[in-house]
Amino acid sequence: MRLTVTMRPVNNSLRLPLNYQYALQGFLYRSLTETSFASFLHEVGFQKGKRTFKLFTFSRLFGPHRIYTKQKQIEFTDTITWHVSSVLEDLIQQLREHFLMSETVQLNGQTLYINKVEVRKTSMQEGCYKIKMLSPVTVYSTYEQEERKKTHYFQPPDPAFPHLVQANFVNKYEAYYGTAPEHEFKVSPLAEGELSKVVTTFKGHIITGWLGTFEVDTSPEQLTFAYDTGIGGRNSQGFGMFEIIE
Repeated sequence: MRLTVTMRPVNNSLRLPLNYQYALQGFLYRSLTETSFASFLHEVGFQKGKRTFKLFTFSRLFGPHRIYTKQKQIEFTDTITWHVSSVLEDLIQQLREHFLMSETVQLNGQTLYINKVEVRKTSMQEGCYKIKMLSPVTVYSTYEQEERKKTHYFQPPDPAFPHLVQANFVNKYEAYYGTAPEHEFKVSPLAEGELSKVVTTFKGHIITGWLGTFEVDTSPEQLTFAYDTGIGGRNSQGFGMFEIIE
């Protein structure tokens, strides 16, 4: 399921750090109406071996804005649109209830008016689509070097990129359903020149991701799952959300 909420900041000014995913993640958790459910997601999640998955993702904020490079801030100056997706219907319904019942909400200590709340449940009819990233897709591996953990981020043209996207999909799918997916999950960039590299931070960790257009080839059921949970890693930190290109 996917929720879209439209908000307007008081005095048409919402200032956030350029790397505002952490603020949005906290905003999402605080907006859940059941504290036990929020605690379960935050502290436990869904397990596959040593890996934990929250099974939700969210987009960047969309709307008119200004960038203040020296201050490392972004200011949204009019209506803002935000998307949240999850295979967990309770999560989407709790967010819907919260936003519908609230005239205003607080994000990063600033007030926003709620203009509109929409929820839609999407079931893909086909398995092959072109997609556009609404938040950067990130693919990485972690290893030890000289007794220190290192993280290597892969670019979409790298042959390892689609394999790691598929491995991540399989782990998420098995964590939720308890069984392996029946079909492959193939992702490939459509045009390298249209890909945009994004370097950001989350709680002090530098993360590299990519915006742009890709092609996904899998079964309709598996594509629906990916649409709800995101592709690549760090989905619950605001990475890997996509929209279908008609």
